[in-house]
Amino acid sequence: MAVYMRRSFSHVKCIRLCACLKVKNILTSDMYFSPDATVGRESESGIHPFPRQLKFPLRPGEPWHDRYSFVMFPQSSSKTPYDTIRQITPRPTSSMTQKPAQKPAMRPARQAADHEDFASGMDNTLQRVAGRNVDVSRATASMADISALTNIQKMPSKIRITADLPEINYADDDFQTAEAPYGTGQFDHYSIVADKNKKDVHIFAQPGEEVIVHRNSTSEAKMKANKSVTLPAKRSTSKTLQPDPIMKLQRVIGFGGVGKGQACWTTDGKSVVYPSHTLIVSINVDTKRQRFFAGHTEKVSAVCLNASSSLLASGQTGAQSLVRVWGYKEGNCLAIVKTHDHGLCMLEFSVCGRSLCGIGKDAKGQNMIVMWNLAEVERGMLTVTAKAHTDVDVIAAALDPVDSARLVTCGHDNVQLWRVRDGSLRCCSVSLRGGQKRAGISDVCYKTTKETAAGVTIYVSCLSGEVVRIDPDLAAVTSVQSLRSDPSLVESRRPSSCISITAMAASASLFATTSTDGFLRFWMPDFSRVLIEVEHEEPLLQVVFTQDGHRALVSTAVGSLAIVDVATDSYRTLLRAHTDEVLDMAVSEDLLGTVSADGTIRIWSLETSQQLYDFSISGEVPCNISFRSSSSEFACGFLSGRVTVFSVPQAKALTELKQLRGQITGLAYCAGHEGTLCYCDQFGTITLYRTSGTGYRLIRGLPNAVYRHLELAPNALVVSRNGSHIACVGPSEYVVTVMDTAALNEVLRIDVSSVKLPSGAPYPALDTAQQVAFLTSASSHELLVATSGSRLLRFDAWSGKLLAQLQPVHTGACTAVIASVDGRYVLTAGDNCIKVWDSSLRTNVIPQMFIGHSSRINSLCFTADGASLVSAGDSVFYWSFVRSREQKSLDSNDVYRKPELQSNAASLSVHHLIDDIPCRDISTSLNTRTAELITRQGNQRPVTPQNFRQAFEQKEEKEEGKQFSVPKAKKHFKKAMKQSSLAQRRYTALAGQAGLKLNSVIGFNGNSRNNVVWHPETGLFIYTSGCVAIVEDLKDGTQRHLMGHVEEISTMALQHDCQVLVSASGSSGAAACSQMCIWDMQSLACRTVLSQHRTDVQSLDFCLDDRFLLSVGNYQDPKIIIWSTYDWTVTMTTHASYPVHTALWNPFRSCEFMTVGEQGRMTFWLLEENHSNRTLAQLSMHEPDVPDELLYNKLGNVVHFTSACYISDKHLCLGTSSGRLALWDTTTNICIMHWIADESEIGVITGRSERLVTGSQNRLCLWDAAGLTQLSDSSQTLPKVAVSGDMELEGYVTTANFDSALVMGIVGTDTGTLWYINWSENVHIRLVSSHRDKVTALVRCPGNGFITSSKDGSIRVWTLASRELTMQFEVAGQSCNCISLSPVNLDSVLMRPSPSKTQKWFPLLVAGYDNGSLRIFDLNKVEMIKKLVPHVASVTVVMFSDDGQAIISGTCKGNIAISSPLTGIVIKHINGQRGAAITSIDCMAASSAQFSNLPSVWLAASRDQRVSVWAADWPHDKCKLVDWLSFPSLADAEDAHFPSLAFFSPVDSSLIFYTGYGIQKAIQLYSLQQQQVVKSIALTDWAYSMDVSPNGNLIVCGTEGRLVKLIDVVEESFQDFTAHSDNVQCVSFSPDGTDILSAASNEVHQWHALLL
Repeated sequence: MAVYMRRSFSHVKCIRLCACLKVKNILTSDMYFSPDATVGRESESGIHPFPRQLKFPLRPGEPWHDRYSFVMFPQSSSKTPYDTIRQITPRPTSSMTQKPAQKPAMRPARQAADHEDFASGMDNTLQRVAGRNVDVSRATASMADISALTNIQKMPSKIRITADLPEINYADDDFQTAEAPYGTGQFDHYSIVADKNKKDVHIFAQPGEEVIVHRNSTSEAKMKANKSVTLPAKRSTSKTLQPDPIMKLQRVIGFGGVGKGQACWTTDGKSVVYPSHTLIVSINVDTKRQRFFAGHTEKVSAVCLNASSSLLASGQTGAQSLVRVWGYKEGNCLAIVKTHDHGLCMLEFSVCGRSLCGIGKDAKGQNMIVMWNLAEVERGMLTVTAKAHTDVDVIAAALDPVDSARLVTCGHDNVQLWRVRDGSLRCCSVSLRGGQKRAGISDVCYKTTKETAAGVTIYVSCLSGEVVRIDPDLAAVTSVQSLRSDPSLVESRRPSSCISITAMAASASLFATTSTDGFLRFWMPDFSRVLIEVEHEEPLLQVVFTQDGHRALVSTAVGSLAIVDVATDSYRTLLRAHTDEVLDMAVSEDLLGTVSADGTIRIWSLETSQQLYDFSISGEVPCNISFRSSSSEFACGFLSGRVTVFSVPQAKALTELKQLRGQITGLAYCAGHEGTLCYCDQFGTITLYRTSGTGYRLIRGLPNAVYRHLELAPNALVVSRNGSHIACVGPSEYVVTVMDTAALNEVLRIDVSSVKLPSGAPYPALDTAQQVAFLTSASSHELLVATSGSRLLRFDAWSGKLLAQLQPVHTGACTAVIASVDGRYVLTAGDNCIKVWDSSLRTNVIPQMFIGHSSRINSLCFTADGASLVSAGDSVFYWSFVRSREQKSLDSNDVYRKPELQSNAASLSVHHLIDDIPCRDISTSLNTRTAELITRQGNQRPVTPQNFRQAFEQKEEKEEGKQFSVPKAKKHFKKAMKQSSLAQRRYTALAGQAGLKLNSVIGFNGNSRNNVVWHPETGLFIYTSGCVAIVEDLKDGTQRHLMGHVEEISTMALQHDCQVLVSASGSSGAAACSQMCIWDMQSLACRTVLSQHRTDVQSLDFCLDDRFLLSVGNYQDPKIIIWSTYDWTVTMTTHASYPVHTALWNPFRSCEFMTVGEQGRMTFWLLEENHSNRTLAQLSMHEPDVPDELLYNKLGNVVHFTSACYISDKHLCLGTSSGRLALWDTTTNICIMHWIADESEIGVITGRSERLVTGSQNRLCLWDAAGLTQLSDSSQTLPKVAVSGDMELEGYVTTANFDSALVMGIVGTDTGTLWYINWSENVHIRLVSSHRDKVTALVRCPGNGFITSSKDGSIRVWTLASRELTMQFEVAGQSCNCISLSPVNLDSVLMRPSPSKTQKWFPLLVAGYDNGSLRIFDLNKVEMIKKLVPHVASVTVVMFSDDGQAIISGTCKGNIAISSPLTGIVIKHINGQRGAAITSIDCMAASSAQFSNLPSVWLAASRDQRVSVWAADWPHDKCKLVDWLSFPSLADAEDAHFPSLAFFSPVDSSLIFYTGYGIQKAIQLYSLQQQQVVKSIALTDWAYSMDVSPNGNLIVCGTEGRLVKLIDVVEESFQDFTAHSDNVQCVSFSPDGTDILSAASNEVHQWHALLL
């Protein structure tokens, strides 16, 4: 700086301020200014007053210098400042001491003296006087004027500017600081720091603040030339975590950015540079040592090196398409430039190294080619020398190796030659033959040759296997050669065939090509034969030669790089990596295991980071991994709930453990207690196994122990270092629970929401726990909890006392927490970075932050010795962790020492169970039953927030501690698996303004239990479908609907006086409770909603006098609650010791009820009321002995009691899962007799006196039970029991309601059918039907009817008015995915008789199945007339053409076939949308002039947001592509489950309605005439289905959030309607637009449209 300040310049180009100050403005001038100068005296003093730009506001009477600082760098001066520092020769230093001078008082005359001195320095501006050299390295004794250095006097805020800047003395250190002395009238302090590497000078100037000079003591003024001066804003007690830095990145396991240019060679061929997401890695191919270049914020899309490997260029994708130029050897970023708007795909240096070419997109989406000049790259500047925009697509490009001004680009059907001339890029197109255009171009490259005048030849590769040779001077094709494989080089000896080339590279003597068959081939220069052929199992992306052409680098689509040595014919893999996000990892002694969303499990060497093993299971995605202590085995959890144990040495799966219902969110081996394995799923169930040798024995299953949230994965379970305890967040998000690993007994429970925040910290809405970790040191065992309020809490793991807390930790969510091996440090992951904290969590210790990951960090793990840390997210990072020398090894047994409890412990919601909870081994059968009488008494107040802690302290968890697996009995309700949930944002219309009204519901939920109510006396008939209860009049068929539930209704109960109905449904969220709606049957209004059961309700029943309601939860929480119907409060609550299948009151005694359930358990209960205090009651229970003949089946297995019925005041009939019926005496609770009634499970029993009805699988029986009510336990003879009636029904009987005489009744089965039963006439009539599985398609048929298809393989034709099933077709073992009706009558073509005028006519129906077949049905004859097999993949959509002459079908692979319904022959195959499932097809008639005079137009939409529009003339076999639409999509669009939906407007065939999984949730109207989107209608949720009204004014959508959304196209307004229990898969307008049909799961709803 001192050198440059002596020169004169025309203008200032750039100033960089390295200081913490606010700068108002920076000016340059040839004149000198002063705030004290006056107008008119400029010629006398040479100092001018401030111009207008510098006249800043001041308070009245306030000096200018007190508010502002005026810093000026003079060009020259006759007076050299005394504080100028010159370059000197360092001398030995010695100490010096000097008493500080007294601070003189400030005098007003001082300002005038300063100005006089300054003005006098202006007299001689042409001669510069050399400044006085000050050697600060000499002893004080040799410096007479040392007082100028040590007497630091405090002066007013006015600053006297020096006439020159000090020169900088560079020393050996990279950064040196020159210290300036202090004197009167000059700067209070400043320091200048020079960076020798970056050649920058940093000037720090901050007046009015204290300067701290590095000295030995305050009295000594020992100064060294190479010491720095620090300028803190104020003194602080904060200190940095030591050592600094504590971690250093060593290795990265990861490969892949975006695009083909993913790797390149250095000039010497010793290293390879490639991207790893946002990081750039340079790896030595021999030593495998890695270097890193960090700075990009998005995925790197291109990297390249110049010819000398001195410069590295890299570009990133995304909205900020930055290009960075690095010094490759130094590793520093030299320049950054942003020219492209997005989509940067290629970078390449010119052969001379003076230019850089980049290709990307501009703001309008056009391809933009840019040439930058690198002349000033060392100064951080890249200038654009030429730029061009083009509409043609660009997939590859190459720069001329001879002429730096030329380059070539290629698209799918074009080749363009470019040349830089006169500051612009000029283009010339190469005329290609039609074959190359149709086949598609894949790559382009240059090759030096002497055959052309330019010295180079361009080679273009095609997917058809052709190589096109182009002369760049002539811009013409000189030759075309078709490449064929050489069968002699392949083991399979397959015949020679054309190859589809995907990439190509050229060296001086060879060509290399990659093809779609996975082969890498090296060819002779004339492509006459193949020299080397290498086969890969995966697609290849790129091939690159070294500069000498001896080796080639090939990159694959599965994340690997390989090197082929052409000279020695050798092949070796350089690196491997996952192709998707790493979900979890585990570390053993010398192995690292990772699981990824790409479906693979990989084992790596910790020492070399080389992949050793690769495991995968077809159709499964692993999400958790944990090593056993021996390192020879590891367990892996999957998204499906599967858990598999693998052997590393044997490289195979050893055993399958119990599969849970949902995704495994936590999995860990525990070293203690003989070795155990714990894992949990997304529904909160923990499963514990004990490991011994190679065996695994189930110990316990604990439902609802972990909070149900996928964000906890993969760290939902953490294990202490000695393996004795595990910790998790649960059962709610506010609680952290610690359990032992012996039997999952609870040890500690902490409520983090009650922890007080530190003073002054912002209080969050409600703090919840996110991550948990154990912190173990030599003297303590503690628990770390990261919360949603960005807090890190440290608890004592035994007492639960809060020890420390820290806030904030991360801005976003904390995704992982871990403690170092010695317990000295805590590491947290969040905001895509890692922070290292002192374990004390002191606020004055500044943490260290480490970046590098570009996305969420899923897992952190230390190696066994604690010397390294591994982090996993987008890639796997291997860090070296610097440990303190004082670190000591930790004894694994020195944990969980019980401390003495402090009297002043923190007041937290901590539940400490001192006594162990007894655990029953669920793997053993119970052989005996002993009768016992247990009496419980307690306060029956409902649990409220005020008494929650008190109830919690009463150890009711001991009753809840017994958790159970999923029952095997069919009688038990199991909620259907549904991935959707009700949308949180819903826009419902005001009263009287709704556009739709639910008219009828078609279907019955066969999955529920006892969900039908029929009262013979009043005719009241109620059943459920999904989350709706239907009240139907059996006389006229009209329906009324009870809508208040969110999830499917599991069961119902009606009071004996028919005044109140209770319906129950499951929880609607992870932390929500189930709903029990109380309905007034007079007004059909919901009185209240009860929520006490945490899970689904299994059984409901009213007592004899309707004063009490009994409700029982399912197996996950078998809580028994007795409700008072007076005010609907809880009278008594308890927990059953087994999963209950049936619970019912004694109809003859008001206060007795009984329960039956799993493992042959039954209990009689007695409720004793306290009449003096209604809130107090006493509950007694008796569990009787069960005979072994009844308890066990023929195989010796324990049976389950599934159903029961009181047939008299003394007798109870009970049904079992083995098909037996048993008669019990309720006075003595003894089994009197039992007999075999069926071969399958008895699901329903109902009866009175001498008649009994039982329902089982496919069977309903009427029993003549005369004499049963006269039996007692002392009877000597047993009466005969005979079947008097037998009916075969379809499915398992789930509910039954009969009249008092058991003559008439209504029965429901699990196939979704309701039957009317009449025993006197021995008839059964179908009342209600529905599909057994999800409805996949829905179409309207002529008249008042519609047709549905389902995954159960059936096609059903319905009459809409009566909701009756007219006809049914079923293909066993197949899923019917789609259907379509012919729009015209094809009788004349098919040569069948036309129907009469009175006969109802049905068109032909075509259906698509998952085996790729199409079946054509004649609904008039009720038969299949033709079967076609045009596909090998599953058919996803099918459609008749508008004239019925063709059938268009699409598959899940993106293939489209056009078939003839008359001959069954496939007319045409279309593969343009291959790779993404076809989700929508639409056909309609078109005007001849609009679509090339073709009468028909049709379109096909695929899941990747592409829509192809075609015009056709089917009778003449003409089909022409009209338009190809590509709507903006998200990165994961192809993997998303949302379809792309496109339909023609019913009134305008040139207008297309489109919606899909794109950038925005919207419906877009695209005009084929205008070639643009003319309107976009915003949505609040992704659409699953869509239909347009006949007049085109309304749109109906079915959404993921279970909504039916009605949209006004003109007003762009919408209304939401809720009635479904799952995402709405199908919607359809009627031909007149007056009603709408919607389908979700197996439910079909009819809506009446009120807006026309």
